[in-house]
Amino acid sequence: MHITDLYFRGVRTHPNRLALTGDGGDYTYLEAWRTTHRIARRLNESGFGSGQRFAVLSPNSTRAFVAMLGGMRSGMAWCNLNMRAALPDILHILAAGRCDVLFFDASAAGMIDEIRAGVPSLARLVCINGTDARAPSLEDWLGGISDEPLDLRIAEDAQGFQGATGGTTGRSKLTVGTNRMMLTAAMAWATCLHYDEPPVNLAVAPITHAGGFVALGMGQFGGTTIMMSTPDVGAMIDLIGKHRVDTLFLPPTLIYVLLAHPQTPTADFSSLRYLIAAASPFAPEKIVEAVQRFGPVVCQAFGQTESGFPTTFMSPAEMAQAARDPAFRHRLLSCGRPTVIVEDMGVMDESGRLLGANEAGEVVLRGPTVMDGYLDDEAASAEIRQFGWHHTGDIGKFDQDGYFYITDRKRDLIISGGFNIFPFEVESALMKHPAVQDCAVIGVPDEKWGEAVKACVQLKPGASVSAEALIAWAKEGVGSMKAPKSVDFIDSLPRSPVGKVLKRDLRVPYWAGKTRGVG
Repeated sequence: MHITDLYFRGVRTHPNRLALTGDGGDYTYLEAWRTTHRIARRLNESGFGSGQRFAVLSPNSTRAFVAMLGGMRSGMAWCNLNMRAALPDILHILAAGRCDVLFFDASAAGMIDEIRAGVPSLARLVCINGTDARAPSLEDWLGGISDEPLDLRIAEDAQGFQGATGGTTGRSKLTVGTNRMMLTAAMAWATCLHYDEPPVNLAVAPITHAGGFVALGMGQFGGTTIMMSTPDVGAMIDLIGKHRVDTLFLPPTLIYVLLAHPQTPTADFSSLRYLIAAASPFAPEKIVEAVQRFGPVVCQAFGQTESGFPTTFMSPAEMAQAARDPAFRHRLLSCGRPTVIVEDMGVMDESGRLLGANEAGEVVLRGPTVMDGYLDDEAASAEIRQFGWHHTGDIGKFDQDGYFYITDRKRDLIISGGFNIFPFEVESALMKHPAVQDCAVIGVPDEKWGEAVKACVQLKPGASVSAEALIAWAKEGVGSMKAPKSVDFIDSLPRSPVGKVLKRDLRVPYWAGKTRGVG
């Protein structure tokens, strides 16, 4: 079976149901299925197929998603691109990944000349929603091509995915994953999400990353995905009420914005069944607020480009219990328990010894969705596979009930005066302050202690608080050793195109000229 076979189960069960709607137009399952076969047939007839790579450069849209499915159906490997990334990063992903075909949205037209010049491997460009002198429109390119199903069996162990990592510590690495990896990850949603009728999913987060795997998982349920090209929170609230959205994936930072939005107190969220949080840590007090506001619908998942998504999952019932019952409150810090895509998962020390419950170390795992390796980087591939396990780069632990807790990124650990300080613990304390909307804690140079804790704080609109008051607040929560020694107030935290805080960008000014790196 191939990922497109799973998605288009909807053709057999709900052929005339809307598969895709919103920005880009409407497609029933049957219409999308036929269009993807035309795209795949044209690619194959043009000499493209297994062993080659395609990308889609577009904001969220139904046409972009259909182009993705069509490229996958041809046997080519999908190379994920984020429209919000900087042009040099886009060029790196395309050129280093030796991409052969690019489908692009008309809004990306300003980048195309530089892309053509900087990516010599590109043999075909197609504009998915308009005309461009440098590339045919999708309609012209598909002219005369049959929509009859292709008789093409795609090998499960062939490359199906070339994923660009989040790039939070530098230039993105490119992962190599099989068709089986994509299929298995999408199928896993059937063990996490349960519906009595076909769901309605609102795609706000980029479909190029985790949001895309949620959307790919909708086909097995016969669900409808509504595409939003721009994450406008007011419009998102309106769409939830209008279309009775029951499934919504958001990074925590957008959930914070949603909670603070003036429309939220009076909006109708009664249709929601799953508000899925992932991509970055979710502050416990915000989880409580979200459960109070939206009901027992908040859930949490963990995953990586290197190891698949969802790797762990914490259900709405578990999250609601933790939010409402003090006996389970500690589980608000958990990202859940391993899903069916995980063969084994544990915590390891630097020597390769697996640790027991409640011992902190690096989270490691094995399973069918772990990447084959980094493209053209044997050293990095070997490093991440030490001792026969996939190393996530996350510091964490698991408890006696099998719940995993990600305490921080290994590279973000602050060592001050010989003591290990995990930024997430400090951030969680600061997030409890009523004036704080978001924050990031970093280590900065200190002559006496080596590193000192600094908080970069984004306040809620109209709120005010002094640095001294926030430091005192944090001391109450985590003690004076871990509390920030200084606070910078900033308008917004720097984020990657998928919403992860770029702590390296925050650290750079303080570590310039120092021997320590800022990765």
